[in-house]
Amino acid sequence: MPKYRTMILTFAATLLFIVAFFPVFKTLFNQWSNSDDYAHAFLTVPIIAYMVWQKRSSLKEKSTAGATSGIVLALISAVIYLLALHARIVFLASIGMVATLLGVVAYIQGFPAVKLLSIPFILLLLLIPIPGSIYSATTLPLQLKVSQASEVVVRLFDVPIFREGNVLTIPEKTFQIVQACSGMRSMITLLTLSLIIGYFTLVGTWSKLVLVFTSIPVAMFVNVIRVVVLILAFHYYRVDLSVGASHTIMGLGIFIVALVVLFSIQRIIERWETRYRKS
Repeated sequence: MPKYRTMILTFAATLLFIVAFFPVFKTLFNQWSNSDDYAHAFLTVPIIAYMVWQKRSSLKEKSTAGATSGIVLALISAVIYLLALHARIVFLASIGMVATLLGVVAYIQGFPAVKLLSIPFILLLLLIPIPGSIYSATTLPLQLKVSQASEVVVRLFDVPIFREGNVLTIPEKTFQIVQACSGMRSMITLLTLSLIIGYFTLVGTWSKLVLVFTSIPVAMFVNVIRVVVLILAFHYYRVDLSVGASHTIMGLGIFIVALVVLFSIQRIIERWETRYRKS
């Protein structure tokens, strides 16, 4: 009977959570569906669920008395959620939802359970779309960095090029480094992917952090490659890869390069971990 009671309470709590936060779920679903930056969310959510399910035994073993501060956090977060929902601030409402869930977990099973589920919680936060104003303010410096690096690389091929801000000009054509080429999209995806890879393949916290932080320069690196290939392809072969199916195919190829680099770094870190444990 206690087993069925636990199952009923868990089902009721889950149903209540879904009903309470349905407006955010609906908005996030629409944002993920209409944004190339967060298309990976539909794959990430099942992975998060699997991570939590995989930790079910550990959660039972490390279950402690609930932390009172957890319910305080949950209540404050719930209030923030309701206010943000009323003000239609989706980003803050989404943060409030995740914080409420964190507080509930801490109250029911204690902070050791929160620590066990830290990666799933971080992944949930990474699935919350960045507000447009913050996104624009972040991508502009990235656009300039990609433009500067691309100019340097193109000059190594003896191609005459002139840069003005995020606009690169060669004798045959002018290329503008727009938001999509800033590296932000790759950065969001690779950050998420590096967390997942590190979670399943690496042991040490520092090893996982190294992999996560290296995903940022990897995202910048592959976007510089993208821009350089665009310019060289047009300069030498008059092939315009900035539009149409060729642009999509090139984008896919560049992302595969990013994956190869990221997995190579993961293998290096994994081998280092193995040697360190043996020594």
